[in-house]
Formats: sequence, structure tokens, C-alpha cells
Amino acid sequence: MARNPELEALLQAKFDLDTADEEHKTAGERNYFARLDGIIARAAIPGMTRETIERSLLDPYREFKRAKLQEQRAKPARLR
Repeated sequence: MARNPELEALLQAKFDLDTADEEHKTAGERNYFARLDGIIARAAIPGMTRETIERSLLDPYREFKRAKLQEQRAKPARLR
């Protein structure tokens, strides 16, 4: 499925945050929330919040995460 590059970057930032170790959580949060805030600022839609964006991306994020985890599991198999 072809995606918007901005959407892809946001989903990647969310995935990075969700899978980050404690040492990298703060940087991941900053990156993810900065991307959300940028989207809100550019959209200029009254009432748009981080939460409304996150809710609208639940299904695309699940799909993205599933694909990323499959990709990660396949890498070790290719190295053998």
C-alpha cells in the first residue's frame, strides 16, 4: 500500500517510540509529538488534537507495526 511520506514518518516515529528502550524513550517522545504538533499546525483545523490524530491512525498503525515486526523477524532468517 502506497502511503504519504509524512504519514509514513509519523507511523515510523510511533513505532520507534513504542519499541525504544528506556534510554531512548525521551528522544522518541520528542520526535513523535513534534510530528503530531506539526500536522496539527499545518492542518489548522479547530479542535484537532494529538488524541484525535492518534485515534484516526489506530488501524493504519496496527498494519504498519505488524509489517515492521514481520520484517524484523525475517531478517535473522536471511542471515543464516
